[in-house]
Amino acid sequence: MNKFKRFETVAWVILLTAFCMCLIIAIGTPWSVRWLVMNTTRPLKVIIQPRAGTVAQQEPGSTTAILLSGNTEITGKRTFQLSENAEAWLLFYHPEGYVPGTPTPPIITVQLYGETELTIESTQTPRFAVSRLPNQVTLDVRRGANTQIAVEDNDRATILFVRTPHGAAEMDRGAYTVVVEDDQTEFAVSSGKARIPDPVSGEKFILGELQRAEITAEGLTEIYTGERDILRNRNGNFELPLEGTWETFTRTAFADQSSGTVRQATLADNRHIILMERMGQGFSEAGITQEINQDIRGVKSLRVRARLRVDTQVLTVCGSLGTECPVMIRIKYTDQAGAVREWLQGFYVKEGDNNQPVCQSCEWQATHIKVAPGIWHNYESPDLLPLMQAKGIDPVAIRQVDIYASGHGYGSAIDEVAILVAE
Repeated sequence: MNKFKRFETVAWVILLTAFCMCLIIAIGTPWSVRWLVMNTTRPLKVIIQPRAGTVAQQEPGSTTAILLSGNTEITGKRTFQLSENAEAWLLFYHPEGYVPGTPTPPIITVQLYGETELTIESTQTPRFAVSRLPNQVTLDVRRGANTQIAVEDNDRATILFVRTPHGAAEMDRGAYTVVVEDDQTEFAVSSGKARIPDPVSGEKFILGELQRAEITAEGLTEIYTGERDILRNRNGNFELPLEGTWETFTRTAFADQSSGTVRQATLADNRHIILMERMGQGFSEAGITQEINQDIRGVKSLRVRARLRVDTQVLTVCGSLGTECPVMIRIKYTDQAGAVREWLQGFYVKEGDNNQPVCQSCEWQATHIKVAPGIWHNYESPDLLPLMQAKGIDPVAIRQVDIYASGHGYGSAIDEVAILVAE
């Protein structure tokens, strides 16, 4: 009897096990197939298009860089390095949406300019069309003066993750700019949304259209709206000592003449200004200069803003040739052909001698501006991009900014200067 019960127990165990296996197969097989269909991914097709300068790629673990010349398909993780004047486009396509020679729109376009180092960490898109997963790309930008990014959906949501040495951002469909410098990263949104977690607090911020934010070792700064000031973190308001950002310079036509002075001063309201002074005869210049080397390709506008004051002036207008104003702002920039050009704007208080308010020997012959003596004047230039383009000039990078006084005798001051760009 006990033996029969044992057989009965074994039979029930086998029956129940078979039933459970049947359920697992009946439910698990379609579930597993569905999971594979919904979650299996494959890499996107990536094309790099070098357009100017030296563009090189490097494989993980390799110390050898391979120079790129024409359109090249990229597979796997790759690092790209661009020389100072280089330009390249990274294009991310759906594997079945890219046909060579056919103008198929990419899912993501990344425009690289100047001294840039970028790594493609990963790319993926669902293998099957019914999947709800988005297209996903992860980039690591170690350096990049002006990286322009466009993200499209193309019938499926696309998410781009951008990591930098200072923080990261998650970007949806839209247009963005990423500027990576030694001590900070700036994310700017032209359209779309960027989610940025604060690397210190962990709190996530959302940047909307026309907003930007900077990330440093101390965390995420406040969110800004509007144009970006290239000089904002380069002591453009002179709140810091000049050393390390600006260099002073003086020069004169005669060795036995005073070359003028440049000094930093603090006003009663704690604003910091730069004073440029000289009393003497013959030509002299005194001012400050700073190397910028900021790529501006892809910007939508370019303006200059300054706050200045002219106290005294010996020459009338800006001298007989229009080259000696008591305040002059000069921006040197590189054009599309690699030539260094300059934009110049002068300010004066004294009229007479039939001198014309134009620099007659300058390439950029803007009319100098007459201001009231001893009064702070707020100057804002028009958008310089259309003016340059009307002359057939396409500016590529801001190289240098000079603020100086020129003439025989002068006394003038500068309170702040800004170079504003809109991405």
